[in-house]
Amino acid sequence: VSKPCRTAAGFFLCLAACYRLFLALRANLRYNRLVNRYRTKKGGQIMQQPIRIVSHSNSRLYADAIPGHFATNHSHINYYIDMSEIKHNMAMAIEAARSIAFRYSGVSVDTLLCLEGTEYIGAYVARALASSGIGSMNTNKNIYLVEPDVNVNGQFMFADNLRPMVEHRNALIMVNTASTGQTLSQARECIEYYGGRVAGYAALFSNITELDGKPVFSLFSGEDFPHYHNFVRGKNCPACAAGVPLDAIVTPRGYTKL
Repeated sequence: VSKPCRTAAGFFLCLAACYRLFLALRANLRYNRLVNRYRTKKGGQIMQQPIRIVSHSNSRLYADAIPGHFATNHSHINYYIDMSEIKHNMAMAIEAARSIAFRYSGVSVDTLLCLEGTEYIGAYVARALASSGIGSMNTNKNIYLVEPDVNVNGQFMFADNLRPMVEHRNALIMVNTASTGQTLSQARECIEYYGGRVAGYAALFSNITELDGKPVFSLFSGEDFPHYHNFVRGKNCPACAAGVPLDAIVTPRGYTKL
């Protein structure tokens, strides 16, 4: 028996340390089981099996959740929510736009700020909002679509010729994914810096429900993916703790395997 464990106090300290180790090992085991549940080996490579989920707001929309170990600009995530069909399939993009436009039909929108490849959907949203058939307060309005540049410090900015499309206007911010809300916050700061006002937030997938007192409308939410988790800056990521390497890097346009 080691010296620290020869006394009663030392014994309980050793017991507590063993219990903490047991909890950590159990957590890692559960995570590995979750990962392996959706992975099968094929041709010597690890193939990740996507899980198809139907949107809670529009049954005609679906997305694929790919399990794995992914890194975004702000966090590590255990699922990549693939919105490629919604962003690049015309029929799906129109359906998504109808849902978003219906939600914001009672909100004055002058400009759509489209981020992370949502500009195609944004065009359909603008058309739906300005349509006379949706009962929108934006009927027959000429709505602008803008996408900011990113400077060397990672901040959003607008060229001088685009500033009039933001200044003194109500902007609806659209993103592909809102895991932590950091991108939406950056977009809000950008709009306000150029003298605009945030009319609302829309995301294809959002793990948050509100930001700065305004609701975040989404076609898919964290409730649709009960096992989805994000770990800000990779802190407390169980995959990292278990030594699981990253599968891919997530970018605004998709993901790239490592």
